[in-house]
Amino acid sequence: MPSSAERVLAVVRRQILNGEREPGEKISEVRVAADLDVSRTPARTALAALEAEGLIEKRNGRGFTIRSITAADVAKAIDVRSVLEGLAARTLAREGMSCEVEEKLLHSISMSQAILESEDKSTDFIGGYQTANRLFHETIMNECGNELIGHTFERIAMLPLTGLGSLAFDKTNWRRERMRLTVGHSQHVIIFDALKKRDGQRAEAIMREHSDATLNYADLFVKKVY
Repeated sequence: MPSSAERVLAVVRRQILNGEREPGEKISEVRVAADLDVSRTPARTALAALEAEGLIEKRNGRGFTIRSITAADVAKAIDVRSVLEGLAARTLAREGMSCEVEEKLLHSISMSQAILESEDKSTDFIGGYQTANRLFHETIMNECGNELIGHTFERIAMLPLTGLGSLAFDKTNWRRERMRLTVGHSQHVIIFDALKKRDGQRAEAIMREHSDATLNYADLFVKKVY
């Protein structure tokens, strides 16, 4: 069962992206706890996670403020990210992988596969997958052979949910999310195969599809979480 903090995080994130909580609006653990009928502890934990995601920011005084960002803004940024990630994959395929880059990508794939196959309840499922995912995406972006691609990406990197390898994970439905991440892992395997074979067109196409998954796959796998 998901914790109270996980349920609060899912609800408030959705409210922000849907515009139910307006930009500039003050949000505090006391208010969230009252609105969702939970204690202040899960509300505090959820707000800390939302700050890390870039959806809210600390006020000069106490509490937080909703950032001026919409789901449409995030979608536009992810569109740009997918183009840049696709270009990075195509460039890396054309230039060829060094032994070091190949080792990093294989390590990332091994990490995510082990996490998805684990039946150990103590496994840090989300944290471990996130680490593997970032390693895969950052390696391709930073080691593709064209530093201008990475420099261009930095212009949008701080927007919510736009960072390389970022995940919007709904802990309220583990089975569905595990399926979604398994699809992501499978795409990593396909992208690596295209890079290994120096098939730039295929690498770019799959990477662009994969990079779009932050929002597009949500429409396929995710329904209302509250």
